[in-house]
Amino acid sequence: MDIDFLRQQAERCRRLAKGTDPFTEKRLLKLAEEYEVQIRAFEKRNSEPWSR
Repeated sequence: MDIDFLRQQAERCRRLAKGTDPFTEKRLLKLAEEYEVQIRAFEKRNSEPWSR
């Protein structure tokens, strides 16, 4: 997976969450956070000198 794809998906979830019912909003925001966790892990792996 590409980091730009993950960022786009997180942003899409946040955008879709606006104006939805509370349950759906909460779930979409949680999904966006899960994408952010993947992004941080991806960035961490790529910043470690031995990973190159």
